Amino acid sequence: MPTMVRGAIVATAILAAAEAAQVNLLSKHLRPAAAEDNLVEPIRFNQQLLICNAYPSREPVSVKKNSHESLEGGDVIPFRQCRYLQGQVEKKDQLEFSVQDIEMHGTFEVGELPSSDAILLLVVEKRANSPMVAFQSFAFPSSGERKEAQIAVINALEGNAGAVPKLTMEDHIEAKESQTVSKRIEQLSFNRVYSVEEGKYDASIAENSKQVVKLVKNKNYVLLRTGGNGFDESLVVFPSAVPEKEPPKTSVLEWVQGFVHTSFAHFFSK
Repeated sequence: MPTMVRGAIVATAILAAAEAAQVNLLSKHLRPAAAEDNLVEPIRFNQQLLICNAYPSREPVSVKKNSHESLEGGDVIPFRQCRYLQGQVEKKDQLEFSVQDIEMHGTFEVGELPSSDAILLLVVEKRANSPMVAFQSFAFPSSGERKEAQIAVINALEGNAGAVPKLTMEDHIEAKESQTVSKRIEQLSFNRVYSVEEGKYDASIAENSKQVVKLVKNKNYVLLRTGGNGFDESLVVFPSAVPEKEPPKTSVLEWVQGFVHTSFAHFFSK
């Protein structure tokens, strides 16, 4: 059966990967100091913050940046939705989160940022057996024109400390193609960012949770495992928009290597 992955995916403990990424960022953080005559200006990168709410509650999560800056389209994010934060984030910015029905409050402080253009992903989730909030942070590497889509595969299910299943991605094959097209299947580990050829796929955690996902080249997607606190387990895809025309199916499915996620911030409770 043809292989679906080109290159090795480095299986590393998340904490160790985050620490290594942090050291790497520090060593490459070469923003020149401005000279007295202002001939040299610090480099500014195009970095947007995408926030996904995986905190299981019927009430939305409210978020403010530095106590006053709101999100595009409002300052609340319902459960299982994602929003972009207006403007850019800087080191030491503080993001304040709250859920009114349980009086939950938490603050996320931005740490070292990648020395490049990037989409910064922040996932808000619930700690196991506690109303306290927890966070996961990732970065989508940026480039000019990618021939692939990038997907962040995140496990934010409450109480996920035990054995974690993998996300199954496979070719979506129409009934009329079933006799002529070979289906390829890949098991993806959670809490990674992958680069994947555009096309239509079936994504699932369990056999009864399969859903069709269409990926477009040079776009970023979040596949988020959510649930707990009275909510059923569910796989959320952002953005959920489906292109009108599907690109022609190629003879070989090109999956390129996965990137170990880049941590860009740290958390403290308030």
